[in-house]
Amino acid sequence: MAKGGIIRSAGPVALALLAVATAGTPARAASDIALCADERVKQEMLPLKELAAAEAACGRALGAAADPADRQKAAFFRGLMRFLQVVQKGAELKPKRDGAFAGYAPPTLEQVSPALKDVESALAIEGPLKDEALALRITINQTIGRPAEAQADIEQATRSDAQGATPFVQRALERERAGDLRAALVDLDHALGIEPTAPTALLARGQLLRRLGRLGPARADLEAAAAAGRPYRLVALMAKSGAELRAGDLRAAYESLLGAARATDGLPKSEAASIGADLLIRAGDFALDKLKEPEAARKHYREAQKLVPRNWNAAIGLARYEESRGKRAEAIAICRRILAETRATPNLPERLLASLLLKRLTTPLQKSGSGPFKSSFETAGVADGAGSPDGLKRVAFIIGESDYAELASLPNARRDAAVMASALAEMGFDRVEIAENLDSAALRGVPAAIEEGVGDADVVLVFYAGHGVETGGANYLIPVNAVPETDADLRTRALALADLTAAAGKARRGSLVIVDACRDDPFVEARAVAQSRGIGGSAVADPAPERIRAGLAATPVTPANGVVLHSTQPGQVALDGDGLESPFVRALLETLGTPGQPFEAVVTGAAARVSERTEGRQLPASYGVSPAVALLPPAAK
Repeated sequence: MAKGGIIRSAGPVALALLAVATAGTPARAASDIALCADERVKQEMLPLKELAAAEAACGRALGAAADPADRQKAAFFRGLMRFLQVVQKGAELKPKRDGAFAGYAPPTLEQVSPALKDVESALAIEGPLKDEALALRITINQTIGRPAEAQADIEQATRSDAQGATPFVQRALERERAGDLRAALVDLDHALGIEPTAPTALLARGQLLRRLGRLGPARADLEAAAAAGRPYRLVALMAKSGAELRAGDLRAAYESLLGAARATDGLPKSEAASIGADLLIRAGDFALDKLKEPEAARKHYREAQKLVPRNWNAAIGLARYEESRGKRAEAIAICRRILAETRATPNLPERLLASLLLKRLTTPLQKSGSGPFKSSFETAGVADGAGSPDGLKRVAFIIGESDYAELASLPNARRDAAVMASALAEMGFDRVEIAENLDSAALRGVPAAIEEGVGDADVVLVFYAGHGVETGGANYLIPVNAVPETDADLRTRALALADLTAAAGKARRGSLVIVDACRDDPFVEARAVAQSRGIGGSAVADPAPERIRAGLAATPVTPANGVVLHSTQPGQVALDGDGLESPFVRALLETLGTPGQPFEAVVTGAAARVSERTEGRQLPASYGVSPAVALLPPAAK
């Protein structure tokens, strides 16, 4: 099941929304004004019907109010209610027939234009809500991706005589988005100097400190934000769980995750059920895989199913629980039910996960692959494909690096790799091989293994999920035993992406190398975590870095018949790049659903889908000239 829009947007945009939603003054006695200026938006997400009713009341109040303060309040709250309706409609979690959920759809300028007009009307009236109206306009422009307009208003807000914490939080979010982390931290410190208990500032600083590897201070800020209650508790506990997991405090991370699952009050019933189910599944996976408490895991999976009966991730969790107890027949029955009920969506990730689990439970082991690679069945339960009707031999090499010793772990990289392997085998690739959690020697041996394994292959596809970093204009893929090191060490211990693409380019007709490694430089965070642990976890001696290298560099040289596809543009960080819910992985799976597609169609189709899902905020980058050959096997006749 796709993560809900509320969870996935619980970063800068949600923080700004919280800042604005808690603004306002007591409503006046007039009934329409009272209904319009609904104080509950401070603490909960109102149902769309109630937001629409409040908007209508604001309209009536605007037509009747003579007092400028009432007119300003009506204009401000109508703009807020209109904006919240647009955001919530984009985040609605309406299940499809097969149990899948549509992803979050960010607002567009056209959609928020009525809200902006109302806010500008409120700004034109001298009254008590002028600062709040300016903050709301900043939030709207941040949400729809207009940083210049937001920045101009932020600078005006920070010069206001009545300034509070909000404009400095908003400026910090813009600075963090632009990569100026040190300045963002200064703004957040200043905001908390003005309002020491401001939940939005505590939440924003806690998340930034977590990103920087300052786990002790991050946990303290996030705990304080969670203590503020609704609407901060849910997001703060989710972030706190991540910081605790990184610190190695598994029990605390688990308890925070459960706390978040119980903190969905204040959301509309359907959203509360969907988000609660998602968090309970995460808690179940945590109990099963990390705490080794299968009965607790079963309890959480069943609770999730009560909230959302057709939740396939919960069903997969129960299948894994039965497998862990040696109850193969029960696990097989669950997987077959998932496959039967998702037949209409062959590349639904949850269906692919159920398929590979079923194959692992029912198919005999196959022989190993070459070098660091194993047959896809040994690691993921994926049998090789049946071959292609067009006679071309297609081979895939899949790499998933998850369990890093010193760097932040990427728990979904292995799952992404397994799902990609399953999809390619289902499409009819002749051979699919997987390498997982490779150390430096094994990862650097991958190009030689691919060259050996290519043999007489016409088409080769390589997929890499894990950490990567750019230095000196070159891209490197990071082994799981990497330690916080210098740039010089990368050249001798990591795998140069250029070597990987050269090996794949030995294919006779064409190659595609897909790289999902566009994240922050992981060594910056790891160095801070290591230093923090060394001095008790309360602080670090080094100042915050001014910037963190983000994403990968362009790939300027590709094989004559090869294409390299990055999950986003050079120097950019992919959205939600560490899970199956990322726009990039979802788009790839959707694109792979059509047999017989040539290289160009797969590359451009995936890029178009990612751009559409993210309203243009993320656009994959491709390098090289697509060969005139079908990347995917045609459908069997």
